[in-house]
Order: sequence, then structure tokens, then C-alpha cells
Amino acid sequence: MATVMYIPEHRQNRFAMRAVINYCMQEYKTYDSKSKRKLVSGVNCDGANSFREFMATKKIYGKDNGFFFYHYAQSFSPKEKITPQQAHEIALEFAEKAWSGHEILVATHCDREHIHSHFVINSVGFESGKKLRQSPSTLKQLRKLSDEICIAHGFCVLQPYQGGKNSMSSREYRARLRGNSWKEKLAKDIDTAMSYSGSKDEFIRNMSILGYHMTWTNERKYLTFHCPNGKSCRDIKLQDEKYLKENIELELRQREFPAGAEQPTGWEDSRNLYEQHLRERIQSKAETQRIADSYSNVGNEISSLAGAVSKIIDNDFEAPDERRKRIEAEENGSALGTVLGLGIGVVTNTAAYNQDETLDQEPDYEQEEYKTREEILQEIFGADDYDYDDYDDSEDEDEDEAFSMTL
Repeated sequence: MATVMYIPEHRQNRFAMRAVINYCMQEYKTYDSKSKRKLVSGVNCDGANSFREFMATKKIYGKDNGFFFYHYAQSFSPKEKITPQQAHEIALEFAEKAWSGHEILVATHCDREHIHSHFVINSVGFESGKKLRQSPSTLKQLRKLSDEICIAHGFCVLQPYQGGKNSMSSREYRARLRGNSWKEKLAKDIDTAMSYSGSKDEFIRNMSILGYHMTWTNERKYLTFHCPNGKSCRDIKLQDEKYLKENIELELRQREFPAGAEQPTGWEDSRNLYEQHLRERIQSKAETQRIADSYSNVGNEISSLAGAVSKIIDNDFEAPDERRKRIEAEENGSALGTVLGLGIGVVTNTAAYNQDETLDQEPDYEQEEYKTREEILQEIFGADDYDYDDYDDSEDEDEDEAFSMTL
């Protein structure tokens, strides 16, 4: 899975452009130990000499001012079985098709778990002399092109990003790409709870075991999930109609009161799992009853199923409260114990919740796409920020003056 991201570069001058190019070309980030090569290339230019060629084109057309360059990145999921060499080849193909007529530096970074390629595009076309223009729909078009190329090379793609109300935000899109979206984990936990629930009460109880509580009333149109990380999410934010309040309620009513033909809810596969777990629970209770019957001669103190089980596994060191909880668990069947046994509890995979996204807010396409350079670099690449101030302006001015005399 790959996605394309726009990295805002608000400082637009030759010093900033050089800083970004030098950052992208760093040896330790771009050296592929398997292919024994540095994954730095140029489209319509020599990648290693891209800064000088960018500046030459600008000076030829007298456009060494205003917007100097654009910065994009194409990032693959850590789960994608792709080599740095393959990612670089895909990046080159993407760059040629995405920014035809422009000089582009393509640098693939393989120092992170997720392989990603950076694109630095000269804003001035080397043939036309015209400046590259971007619009709010540009990123959507680039992602579509990236998906087409990835599919052609045999790699999978994510659900296309769509801006607008109740859609997946670009931050959530990227979080799912990296496999650490807490919203996606919420959906998986709902799936788990539903596969063990035969009624609304059971579903609420199972979600509680997993660390969630819900705002679920007849007066409210939406079902709101309150997560262990303190954040909340409405059902409409989970990108699947089966999570809507009406579909969950309909499915649980049909499980609790089966009657003839069932209406489609999107939970058909989960229903099959629930019926399988129900059969296993019944068998478990029958086995427990058989064991209890075999111990019926222990004495009158064993007067119930709970007493029998308690007598079998009790010891002198078991606290009364713990004994009561264990007996209740036995009487309630194995479903909730199985849920806990899956290891999906309040403390499980909490890293998936360590995102700075605030859910249940309407995504703003413009705000989502035009985050700061620092936010994008830290959020997506975990990279050290490059510093424009590391460069001595006077040295650059001397070099540029000497360079301009050769044109």
C-alpha cells in the first residue's frame, strides 16, 4: 500500500531549496545495502546535480523568484513486501507521469521501516519556461495515479482518499497506511465484541470488557464510542455502514429474536462466528455440568453448578471476592473469557492510540492537506527536521554569482 503526500515548503528561495535537496539526498537514508547503490535519480536532470540544474533553468527564463520548488513524498506501508529498488523504480515512473516537462529529484529513503521516496520538483518547466501550478484537487489526482502504477506492479492500494463530510481525513488515511490507526483498532474491537454478542446488553458488556463505553440512546441518531484513550468517535466516522447505530441494533435484535427471513445488516459473517461461539459455549456448559454431576457425592455443600466448579478448583488461598468473580464467569459461559483470552483488552495495543488526531470533528480538506512541513516530516517519516539556517547565505551568494557568470 502506498500513498502520496504533499509537504508544504513555505520558505521559497534558493537556500531553502538547497536545504531540502540536501536533506533528501543524504547518504545514510538513500543507500540500499541490498542493491549496493544510492537511490538518488533525476527525471529530466542529473539527480546528484539537481540544484544547479534547477537554478540554471530558472535563470534562463528569468524566473528565479517567487515559488521555487514543490516537495512531495510517496510512502509504502511497512506491511508491503517491497524492496527499496522496486520502490525507487515505481517512484521514477510516477514522477515522469505526474510532472511531465519539469526537472525532478527522486530520492528513496530506506532507513525507516516504511520505505518512502521524496520528490523535489522545479517549479519552472525546462521546456516551456512556465511555472507549475497546483490546485486543491492535485493531491487527489496524484494519489489516483500512484494507485494505478502500484496496481500495475502488483501492489495493493488503500481506499481512495475523499474529501468532504464524514470522509476519511488524510491524517487517518496515513495512519491506516502505517497500521497504527486507533480508529481502525476501534472498528476491529467492535467486530470482536459483535462476534460474541447475542443481544444489546451482551454487546455493551463485551465492549466494556475491551475498555469502551458508549452513548447509546433512542433520542440520539448516532452511536458514540468512548475509547480507552479518552477520545470519542461516532459510528459515521468508521467508514463502513455496518457500524451505524441502526444496523448494529437490527443485527442484535435478529440474533436475540430470530424470526424467519433476516434483513441484511453487513454483519452476516460476524453472525456466523457468533453462532459458532454459541455452540461452543453450550458444549462447554454441558461438559461443566457433566463434571459437576460426577462430583455429586462430595457432600450437600455442593448444591449448584457454581458450587461444583468451585469445589474442583478451589484452594485454601483463594480470596472470597476472587472466588465469587470466578464462579460468575463460569455461570455466564465462556464467551467473555474468550474475548479476554484474545488479549484484546484495555492495555492491548495501546500504541495504536498514541495519535494526535482528534476524532469526531469534521475534516477540513484544505487544513488536512496543507499541514506544516514539520508536522508532515515528523508524523510520516519520523525524520529529523532539516534546518534552513545551517547554510551560510554569503557563501551561497558568492557561488550563485560565479555560477551565473558561466551561463
